[in-house]
Amino acid sequence: MKDIPITVSIVTFKERKELVKKLITNIRSLEGEGFDLLLMVNGNNEEEMDDEYRVEMLNFCSTVKRCYPYFYPEFKSLSKLWNNCVVFSKTNYNFIICDDVSYKDSEILTNIRSHINKTQEEFFKVNNEFSFFVVTKEMLHRVGYFDERLIAHGNEDGDIIYRYQDLMKKDFPSVRISGLENGACYDLQSNLVDYTHRKPTVNMKIMNQKYEIGTGGMEVMTAQLKKRWPDEKQYPYEMFIWKNKHNIQKFSELETPYE
Repeated sequence: MKDIPITVSIVTFKERKELVKKLITNIRSLEGEGFDLLLMVNGNNEEEMDDEYRVEMLNFCSTVKRCYPYFYPEFKSLSKLWNNCVVFSKTNYNFIICDDVSYKDSEILTNIRSHINKTQEEFFKVNNEFSFFVVTKEMLHRVGYFDERLIAHGNEDGDIIYRYQDLMKKDFPSVRISGLENGACYDLQSNLVDYTHRKPTVNMKIMNQKYEIGTGGMEVMTAQLKKRWPDEKQYPYEMFIWKNKHNIQKFSELETPYE
């Protein structure tokens, strides 16, 4: 089986401190140290970053080999953080997981690589959930990235599934991988106005503007959607950078821009 390089990325915030420490510790103890682990540390909405928390997370990450934390001093959308997981990684394949999941098997990455080798899929959910998914830089660029107009969190999955299915003309793939469970810790306190499971209302309102929800549209999860808004081009130069990052000292060998 081809040993496909994969970066593992996690998005987290202050209230999930102990959960994410446990998750990272489990991943390293089960899977070893042969891959990068990116940690996107979000700020809380309209709050200053807690400096004690920042220092504690920096100290913790310094004890974990190849663990690279990125701190956001103010709240950023989950769409932006997921996009940055891919933009900041140095591998084409990226395994992105939520900070509240249970990671219980030493064969998870092996099984993901096996699925990739077998199917050549470049974007797929694990266990039919977006608590864990795999995406390549190239495919995310083709789809257009997670929509950062969704300025809080919630509905990123339905939106990206719509755009993937519209582009690829097939259902969004999923693979069954044992040893991963969704914790769904939505009961933690937040100062964001919520509509269900403590997800902010604003993203639902934006989705209702972006799509007409009803009958006759594309089947996406539990709804039928018709697009109202055009999608803006995001991160237009990322594939140019990806194709040419090894050519910094070889200007004459630069590849043409990637569409």
